[in-house]
Amino acid sequence: MACGLAVATMVACAGKQTPKDTISDPGQMLFNGQTISTIDCYKCHGGDGSGTWRGPNLAERLPKLSDEGVAKAILEGPGMMPSYKGKIDAPQIAAVTAWLRGKYSSPK
Repeated sequence: MACGLAVATMVACAGKQTPKDTISDPGQMLFNGQTISTIDCYKCHGGDGSGTWRGPNLAERLPKLSDEGVAKAILEGPGMMPSYKGKIDAPQIAAVTAWLRGKYSSPK
């Protein structure tokens, strides 16, 4: 049982959430679970999107995707990423995408 608890703790704590008082962008607020707790991208991608052992660095992935590709990834969850379909709407996806684009690349 102790081993299972240790594994569960490691899995839950992979990414560090950016503190709410340091965020001004609505997309970054969503990404960090500050607006809707079930939108918790930071857990796998880190609060700044730089990645963790659970999720890739989005600076490497984002430039390869169109905005539609980003939305599809969020909604369908490629690979081991969970689907956020039903948890996030189109304007929220657009806000997260806009924040990521502003941070890492320009849209295709």
